[in-house]
Amino acid sequence: MSQLTEGGATARRALRLLEALAASGPYPSLDQLAASTGLSKSTAYRLLRVLQDEHYVERAESGGYRLGSRMVGLAAAALPELDLYAAARPILRRLAQRSQETVTLHRRAGDLAILVLAAESEEFSLRRVAQIGEATPLIRGAAGTAILAQTDESDRHAIIQRNVAPSERAALETRLADVRHRGFAVSTGANHPGVHGVAIAVPSTAASARATSIAISGPGFRWTEERMEQFAPQLREVVAELSILFEQEPGRVHLRADHETTS
Repeated sequence: MSQLTEGGATARRALRLLEALAASGPYPSLDQLAASTGLSKSTAYRLLRVLQDEHYVERAESGGYRLGSRMVGLAAAALPELDLYAAARPILRRLAQRSQETVTLHRRAGDLAILVLAAESEEFSLRRVAQIGEATPLIRGAAGTAILAQTDESDRHAIIQRNVAPSERAALETRLADVRHRGFAVSTGANHPGVHGVAIAVPSTAASARATSIAISGPGFRWTEERMEQFAPQLREVVAELSILFEQEPGRVHLRADHETTS
C-alpha cells in the first residue's frame, strides 16, 4: 500500500464528503454527511462551506446539500462523453478564431445551464474568461434562453413558474418566442456586466437527448448587438456541425485532427 501524502488530510476529508454526497439519497443533511464520513459536525460544516464557496456543493431548497455546478461541469467534461467533448473542442476553437471572441458550450442541468467546454480567442487581452462548471439560470442570458426557448412547452412553463415572478412571466415568454422566431438568443450584460452574448441551441436527437447550446460572448463595446446578429449565420453552421457530431453514440465518436477542423 502506498504511503499517504503528508499534509493531505484536509483534502481527503473534503473528497470523502463529496463521495458521501454523491452516494447519499436526495439532499442529505449536515448530520447525515457527518455521520457517513465519520467527521465531526463542525469539521463537516467548515469543509462544506468551502466547497460551497467553490461551487462544488450547493444548498438545496429543503436545507440539505447537493452536488454543485462545478461538479456537474467536471463530470460532463469527463464522463461518459470525454470523446464527444474532445471532438467538439476543435470546432469551438475554430469559431473562436473566426469571431475573435470566447466560444462556450453549455449543457442543461435542471433549471441551470452549465458551461462544460470553452475556447477563448487570443486576439485580445480583454476578453470573456470562461470558467468550466459555471452555472447560469436558463431564464437569463443567451446560453440559457437559447435552451429554454426550445424546451417542451410544459417543461418550459414549469421552469418559468419556479424561477420567475408572476408579473415578469409574460415578458419572458415574449422574449423566448422571439428567440424561436429569430433562431438565436442575444443578451447584453444579463449574467456578466459589460459582456454580450449570442447563442443557439443544438438540436437534440434520438441518440442524444442532451439539451445544449453554443454561445459566443465578449466585451459589449466590441461584441455589439449588430456584430452578434451579423455573425449568427456562421454560428448556425457550427450548430449544424455539432448536431451531426452529437448524433454519434458516446465511445464511437470520430476524433478529427485540428487541421481538419480549422481549415
